[in-house]
Amino acid sequence: MDAVKANDLQRMGTLWGNDRGPVANRMKPADLNKFLTVMQIYLAHEGYRVIDGPLPKPGDDNGRIYHLELQRKGCNIATPIELVRGRSGGWFVYDVHLESLPNPARTCQPGSSGTPP
Repeated sequence: MDAVKANDLQRMGTLWGNDRGPVANRMKPADLNKFLTVMQIYLAHEGYRVIDGPLPKPGDDNGRIYHLELQRKGCNIATPIELVRGRSGGWFVYDVHLESLPNPARTCQPGSSGTPP
């Protein structure tokens, strides 16, 4: 989340991936930039905290789930983030469940999926 906040797409490319390793090793640079820019926009935050985790991912011994609270202007947003163990042993951000996050172009509204800080 520190790489997201710093808008460090290069570092994010080494942290996002799957069991085959980081996305930076597999994607074309232009596609990688687009992918990581979307991740950075949706996960932009002023601060965050880990609510719980690592929790085992049901049916996947190499997966873990964290629940994070992203602090944005006017609200806090809870979201799951899944990690997967790479074949080389490291852990990578695998799924950030963008569908659970509100539109980043809109400020938090009363009654939205976020909660007041």
